[in-house]
Amino acid sequence: MGRPKRHRLQLYADILRVLRVYEGGCGITRLSYGANMPLDRAKRLVGELISHGLIGRRTDDPRIFVLTTRGMEFLNAFDKLAMFLE
Repeated sequence: MGRPKRHRLQLYADILRVLRVYEGGCGITRLSYGANMPLDRAKRLVGELISHGLIGRRTDDPRIFVLTTRGMEFLNAFDKLAMFLE
């Protein structure tokens, strides 16, 4: 048996955690590997996170994604909620 499927919010949190580790930001391939998901799914979810304002692109290199303040707040709230549910 494999691992249980991750909920969309868990996938969001996994991507945000990768960006938290790489403070200067990272590219889509590193996000995909770090969050343990296929590149096409990572691209789609990154687009959703950008539209929600949780991540952004670096101004000097738009291929690099960075965690926004709102993204950090989301991640802190998600981790706190996960702690209560355990």
